[in-house]
Amino acid sequence: MQSARPVFRGAVARAGVLAFVFACVVPYLLPSLPSDVHSISVAGAFATAAASRSSEAPERVRDVARAETVLGVQVTPVATVEPTPEPTPEPTPEPTPAPTPVPPVAAAAPLGDPPTGGLVIASWYGPGFYGNRTACGQVYTPEIIGVAHRTLRCGTMLVLEYRGRTMTVPVIDRGPYIAGRTLDLSNATRLAMGCPDLCTLSMRIAQ
Repeated sequence: MQSARPVFRGAVARAGVLAFVFACVVPYLLPSLPSDVHSISVAGAFATAAASRSSEAPERVRDVARAETVLGVQVTPVATVEPTPEPTPEPTPEPTPAPTPVPPVAAAAPLGDPPTGGLVIASWYGPGFYGNRTACGQVYTPEIIGVAHRTLRCGTMLVLEYRGRTMTVPVIDRGPYIAGRTLDLSNATRLAMGCPDLCTLSMRIAQ
């Protein structure tokens, strides 16, 4: 047991000596590293590379040049002044033409008193008057015999002659109210005398 201890102590001593020698020799055998090299982490390396790329990226060209500087020359912004619109002249009103004077309508010539005898112009009246009362009080019908006169009294008997036909008829109404006409024949009187719409006949007051 006593002989084993010196052996163990000798081995430990030899190992210690070898370790000391190794520690002293190794620094001279390895190449010297620069003193300013620092260890960095992998994440830090990537972050640094990304930051360098972003800082070195070219500046994006702007669509509009800066107002402050153009080609190195200081530029002062110029205020845009809109032109004042010229006033539109108001249209000159056209003169209103003077109204053309309208000639006064000539008053109808007075009919005057119709003749009571001689050759006269006679017309007739019928449609539109049937069923009405005449100025002398009769009901006017297509079959009534008589004439209209403007001034002779109602019931005055007149002798009419037209182309060889003679009739004695009473005055039953007033008319005609057209210049140049003396008598208006009833429809039955016109047919009996054979008179057209207008006819010239002989008239006299019966005795």
